[in-house]
Amino acid sequence: MTYHDIDKEIAHLEVVFGLISTCDRFPLSYWQQRLRVLHSAPMMSAQRARVARLEATLRSLRESEETASAEPPHTSTVTGS
Repeated sequence: MTYHDIDKEIAHLEVVFGLISTCDRFPLSYWQQRLRVLHSAPMMSAQRARVARLEATLRSLRESEETASAEPPHTSTVTGS
């Protein structure tokens, strides 16, 4: 990957990470793999910092996903009059 290719990939992921949620079609593991590929590429320090921010965003989403799955389902009881 060239510097320009890496920059384009990071920019794309920054846009996507601003839009994804834990309920998206692509699992969070897919996005983790996309970040993992970047680690094997030679990056400038600014690019490494951007990837670190993306990893923090993904980590936050994973934590939200784990918290949501650990909570019991909400049930509502409606009483008639």
